[in-house]
Amino acid sequence: MKGKFVIVTGPSASGKTRLVDFLVWQVPDSAKLVTVTTRLPRPGEKDGVDYFFTDRPIFEKRMAEGEFFEHAEVYGNLYGSSKKVLWSFRERFSFVFAVIDVQGARTLKNAVTEAFAIFLRPENFADITRRLKVERRDMTEREFQERVLAAEKELSLAESFDAVIMNKEGDFESTGKQALDLIKNFQRS
Repeated sequence: MKGKFVIVTGPSASGKTRLVDFLVWQVPDSAKLVTVTTRLPRPGEKDGVDYFFTDRPIFEKRMAEGEFFEHAEVYGNLYGSSKKVLWSFRERFSFVFAVIDVQGARTLKNAVTEAFAIFLRPENFADITRRLKVERRDMTEREFQERVLAAEKELSLAESFDAVIMNKEGDFESTGKQALDLIKNFQRS
């Protein structure tokens, strides 16, 4: 199989999607693994680009057929990584990057043992709560509290991944450089 597989995980609003978009832009012959979800698209998201959006009955049918490496219910929505899509991308690209929640990342790392998993953490916890309030304005207070509690638990798992990068507020350049350095080292392995 040609392509190396890199998982980027971390709590909500840690910058996972931004980092993967940056890596796809910077790393030649790379792609972003598009996962499947039952949640509704956020403003500006496109089906097949950000996620494959589907409804719960179709997702559950695909899940029962064994299509997913990993799947999880997160904040009331189902998410999954398609085996078929990942294998296809790894055949076509030198690198495949994935944005996966912490629960799914642990499962996927166990299923694809040669994957490299990066945990993206904020410099401090206040960054998460601020980003959630600013970037996810459509959340209810209950959803906000659920994400904050989940983030606290997820941060305690950071060291169980292959690498941890701190996404320092206002210094994404440093975050991107650290990730590129890790990718270069992973490429040589």
